[in-house]
Amino acid sequence: MMPVKRSQDEILHRLYRGLRERRPPQDVVIDLVELGAERWLSAAATRDIYAIMRHELATRAVYGPDRTSMPGTWRRHPGLTRAYAAAEAAVNTVAGTAGLPAPEQADPADPASLRAWLSVALPLLGLPDEQPWPARPTVARRPVAVTYWGGTRHRVPKARGPRGDHGGHADARDRMDAATRRERLPGVPVRAYRRAVRAVLHLQQRTEVLAAERDREASVAFGKSRLAYLVTEEDFVACPATAAFTAYYVARLNLRTRFTSGSQTRPMDSLGEELLAGALAAPTCRPVVLGSVLTRWRILDMLDDTQAGELMGRYYEQLAASARALRESFDHHRDPTVMITRVGDDSSSWNSASRAFNQARTGWLNLTRGLGYDDVVEASCPGKVPALVASDVAAWHLLDGGSQHVDVRVWADLPRPWDVVLGDDECPAELVRETCRRHAVDPEAAGWTQPYRQDLTELPAPAPELVHGVTVSSPLLARTLRRAGVFSGQAC
Repeated sequence: MMPVKRSQDEILHRLYRGLRERRPPQDVVIDLVELGAERWLSAAATRDIYAIMRHELATRAVYGPDRTSMPGTWRRHPGLTRAYAAAEAAVNTVAGTAGLPAPEQADPADPASLRAWLSVALPLLGLPDEQPWPARPTVARRPVAVTYWGGTRHRVPKARGPRGDHGGHADARDRMDAATRRERLPGVPVRAYRRAVRAVLHLQQRTEVLAAERDREASVAFGKSRLAYLVTEEDFVACPATAAFTAYYVARLNLRTRFTSGSQTRPMDSLGEELLAGALAAPTCRPVVLGSVLTRWRILDMLDDTQAGELMGRYYEQLAASARALRESFDHHRDPTVMITRVGDDSSSWNSASRAFNQARTGWLNLTRGLGYDDVVEASCPGKVPALVASDVAAWHLLDGGSQHVDVRVWADLPRPWDVVLGDDECPAELVRETCRRHAVDPEAAGWTQPYRQDLTELPAPAPELVHGVTVSSPLLARTLRRAGVFSGQAC
């Protein structure tokens, strides 16, 4: 049974909210049918869209409207409400007792706002306003083998080194001595002062963790849905055809990774191609919205110079942000020719940053080539960044007679891509071509000196239920496995 009929504006606003969620393509298809997307589609694509809709409605009839076992939202750090409230109360007490103005209130979910608050609170307490000790170990601690009478086991050694490695506690030894405190904060009890110092230093450390989490969230969002999270609602709803393609393509981009030794499902399918053609032919087409998720040259040709320049700047900003994340995550003791996950590797952070880097690199190459800035790419052409492959997937691939992807050998012989982007090394396009030829790789077809192109168009199909990447026959079984602890159900 179809849901209650909604207006076009309601459907468009629902599709817009879905850009920041993780809706499966079949959910979006139901909205597109109600929007009347068949007016932009051929007979074959109309048949496909109605087939997907009927499949989804039948599944909901059996398993209920909330039939999926997988989260529909991205994991997001909730902010530092409790830590900020404790620090604010302690600092306001000190400031009020000493007759000094208290810092203006901050947003506990925004690192920039918290840093502005700390820039006032720290000098008020006589503390240095500088980078705090890390709240987390900066170097991964790997298990070591311990042999005893019963055999051998592995354990993680205790943290040693900087103070920040000991549980993440803040260092309070820079606080004012008694004479200075009485002079600068008259009437403030020593206990109230020390309570404020502990709370503010703790908040300072947690703010850096929050900032890193916000960067990770941006990498995950961009690596999956590209610049969709920056699309304005006004531009999105201005053209129904543009909104239909963007919502469906973002849902395809957000497909979960499957546990396989082969290739993953490509985001573009035949239904997406027809929706894109309908969006480009619409008189109200919004190429800026399309270019935020797909940088094909026929889309970029519809942009004026100002729009293209702004879009290129956004892609390069994301490229630089991903480069900084990769530089922090890379283990310099790693053999770059072996990109297989080891014990102690933070593969989630690396893979989200590498995915975002490669997506931003593709968009940037498309824009520079499309705008005629070939000399820029010839002078500086950062290479691709491979993901860390799970060891079980790598072993499965070897059993099938395969080996590590040849791109890993190319990347290992090139300067580190983040150093090239951040201006610490050089990598001209000719060096990339020579390296690719040495490993029998076509630099243009493989996406090293030209933007990567999807090599095939998928057929439209509902997204399957997955438990740790393995396809499960029914949503009910997936839900049962999740309750049994096989699948955590964590939003990520």
